[in-house]
Amino acid sequence: MSSSRAPVRPFLKWAGGKQALASTLTPLFPPLSRRTYREPFLGGGAMFFHLRPPSAVLSDALADLVATYRVVQQRPDELLARLLELEHAHSAERYYEVRERFNLPRRPRSAAASDLERATWLVYLNRTCYNGLFRTNQAGKFNVPVGRYEAPRIADAARIHAASEALAGAELRHASFGGLLGEAEKNDFVYLDPPYVPLSATSSFSAYADGAFGPTDQAELADCFGELDRRGCLLALSNSDTPLVRKLYAAFEITAIEAPRSISARGSARGSAPEVLVRNKACVRRARG
Repeated sequence: MSSSRAPVRPFLKWAGGKQALASTLTPLFPPLSRRTYREPFLGGGAMFFHLRPPSAVLSDALADLVATYRVVQQRPDELLARLLELEHAHSAERYYEVRERFNLPRRPRSAAASDLERATWLVYLNRTCYNGLFRTNQAGKFNVPVGRYEAPRIADAARIHAASEALAGAELRHASFGGLLGEAEKNDFVYLDPPYVPLSATSSFSAYADGAFGPTDQAELADCFGELDRRGCLLALSNSDTPLVRKLYAAFEITAIEAPRSISARGSARGSAPEVLVRNKACVRRARG
């Protein structure tokens, strides 16, 4: 481990989350005790919660997601009280009612109250939707149907409080990965876990931040990776093992990883999938000690 603090389980389910892979990837990372950890595709935060770095800057392009992390960080008990109410009242009808409210524009209330309300809805929907997906349509509306759960655990006090403690010293920012170019410094460790390049030509690129993360975005991310490498950052990036990814990162060290897949619309599609971990020389060198 890069930190002496115990890992924490994520409070959100997240497609492509790294909880199952964290122990495999950690030995390939540099020590974090004296450097800033940056993660610009925060998602479910599995890698951050596993590593527990002493200094972290966490960001994501999904505004509601970042707001939810801030509420967990600063107002866990208020969040839990609201989640407990929804847990007691959960039903398919209540789910679709909350989903409809979540998809409405923010109401003209104080930012703090709005963030608490929307964080409650996001966690509730995440814990009760089908397969724990976070997916939006082209209009930016959350459109996942309700899941089939007998008695879903929504107000998980132990998990929320542990996450709040882990997030206590972290900086949380609503920003795309391009923000790294204005902030990341030499010797920072940057872990990138973007929406993956699809494994087949018939797959679509991942919906992300009310839009698509397509080939142009992947190329821009690779350019950002190269610029951060020239700056002296320590870099690691996860993606699918595809010809495009290997072409974009041909100048860097690529390690094949076999990753479990636990979230899929079809049970038959669950299992394992080929991934890669891309690292620059500075990261490889420091990881080896």
